Amino acid sequence: MFELRGLSKKELQKELAKSSLGKALSEELKAKKVAYKSSDSLFTRPYKEKAKAAISLKEFWSGKKRLSNEIKHIQQTTIPAVLIKKQGDYPVFWQKDVSFVEVMEQLYQRVKTKNKDAL
Repeated sequence: MFELRGLSKKELQKELAKSSLGKALSEELKAKKVAYKSSDSLFTRPYKEKAKAAISLKEFWSGKKRLSNEIKHIQQTTIPAVLIKKQGDYPVFWQKDVSFVEVMEQLYQRVKTKNKDAL
């Protein structure tokens, strides 16, 4: 198209090389075309890899690093039923006139006050 307007490919590349974006474009024009290889599968082929060292079953199940005996205190959320609120009110399965979110907030509050001494 540029050749129809009187601008040769070399002149176009020279003009493009004056800007940083043009340099990238002119280098792309100079790049050699790579032949595409067709593949008989879209998935990566599995391959076998040798194990680095023999692993004992006891070591595997018990682990090298022992877990702490101390349980960290989990911060309570200030907003009840956060996950329910993210999904929105009146889901498809909810056939009642009362708001689903309100019912779940009340349920969460009851469970939280009833089981606050569980930990």
